[in-house]
Amino acid sequence: MSGQMVAALEGDFRAAMRLLASGVALVTTLDEAGAPCGIAMTAFMSLSMEPPSLLLAINRTASLLAPLQGNGRFMVNILAADQAAACQAFVTTPPDRRFDTLDWRIEGGLPLVESCVATILCRVEQAADFGSHRVVTGLVERVIVGGGEPLVYVDGRYGRVGVDG
Repeated sequence: MSGQMVAALEGDFRAAMRLLASGVALVTTLDEAGAPCGIAMTAFMSLSMEPPSLLLAINRTASLLAPLQGNGRFMVNILAADQAAACQAFVTTPPDRRFDTLDWRIEGGLPLVESCVATILCRVEQAADFGSHRVVTGLVERVIVGGGEPLVYVDGRYGRVGVDG
C-alpha cells in the first residue's frame, strides 16, 4: 500500500472510531516510590466472565505504562457523567500533578478515584505489544459498584448515555 493510501486509511479509521461512543475511565496505579500514576482511557473492555477479566490498550508512550508494569496491579475507575470537568482537568495536567485535581484515596493498595460509577481492581495477567499499544489483560480481584450515570466520550466531547425504555 502506498504512503498516501495508508495515510488516507488511518484518517478514515480515526474518523470512524471518533463516532464510537465509549465509557471513560481513569486507570491508576502506584509507581515504585508509592506515588499515584494514571491516565484517562476509553480503550478498555470486559474480556471474560470466567475468569473475570478485562483488557486495556495503552499507548506505549503513555506515562502509566512503566509504573503499571512495575506494580503489576491497577484500578479502572469508571467515571460518572458529572465527572467530565474532573477528567478534563486530569488529562490537561502534567502527569506528576494529575492527582492534585481529584478526590481520591488509597484502597487495596491502589489509587481509587472518589464518586465513580464503578471501580475495578485488577492484577496484570498478560501484556503484549500490538502496533503502537501494549495490550494488557487484567484479572479482576475486586469490584466496587457506586452506581449512577456513566461518562461517555464521543467525537472529542464528553456526554451522557441516553437509554430508551
